[in-house]
Amino acid sequence: MARLTRSNSCLSLLFAAALLLWGSPVQAGNPGEAGFLSLRFPVGAREAGMGDAGVAASQGAAAVFWNPANNIFHEFDTTLILQHYRYVGAMSQEAAALAHKVGDGVLGLIFMGFYSDEIPRRSAEPVGIDEGFFKPYDVAFGLSYAHPLGDSFALGMNAKLVYERIDFYSDTGMAYDFFMSHKALIEGMMFGASLTNVGKQKNLYDGPFDLPTAYKFGYAYTPNDLFLQENVTFAGDIFIPKDTSAKVHVGCEYRVVPELTLRVGSKINYDLYGLTAGFGVALKNFNLDYAYQDMIVDGFEVGHKFALNMVW
Repeated sequence: MARLTRSNSCLSLLFAAALLLWGSPVQAGNPGEAGFLSLRFPVGAREAGMGDAGVAASQGAAAVFWNPANNIFHEFDTTLILQHYRYVGAMSQEAAALAHKVGDGVLGLIFMGFYSDEIPRRSAEPVGIDEGFFKPYDVAFGLSYAHPLGDSFALGMNAKLVYERIDFYSDTGMAYDFFMSHKALIEGMMFGASLTNVGKQKNLYDGPFDLPTAYKFGYAYTPNDLFLQENVTFAGDIFIPKDTSAKVHVGCEYRVVPELTLRVGSKINYDLYGLTAGFGVALKNFNLDYAYQDMIVDGFEVGHKFALNMVW
């Protein structure tokens, strides 16, 4: 019991330290000037189909990115997610995560890569001489851990090594995420909060820039009444980036049969995104999820996200 108390105290201090880092001078940002924006692209086609509302709704390996503390309240031994996402017809995201129960806690591994198609390189001369092509990309590797605080609370933390390269310029550093989950007294209700991408400024070429630090607060509700019988989940997130205006993500899913789930959602206060939709197919220990992201600006292709989940 003393060991558990010490562990809970350490995680509480880590979360408090994250809140202090948010207000420290090194985190003071210039609006709209954050870099490593690929770190804001979430992982999980289930959550994407629900309008990217996942801080309280996510579970399994996808929760390693969204909120690993959620996994404390879900039953599994090990889960794995593999994802492919094609964004605006010009960029791709590949991601993988593993979550594994270890004693009272959950340990996780993270990989994420974000790659652009080839971009022409042109000289600085007024005529803009063609000098070939380059492909910008970001990669992140990380470790995750979550631990319970009593029966209804859990805390989590991610530590990520991030690397970005644009043409001849690159930078490497660490980014940290902090999470909290609460299983409410109302049956089927969950609350979650996160502070993500906390770290020192980076510099690629023309000056320092901040990481895309952001707060998220969310809820998920799966009613267990006589009519719905845990077949519907409602979710919503408030997303507060450090360098731009706040956003709202809302969505829901309906389990038609145990093998088929339908999803719909929306991302509010965006200039680019519109409605989302998706579905999930479950076959024994495998789940295949697909999400569609509508783009409301002409000239941008719609987004398609695929994720394979394995549980054992």
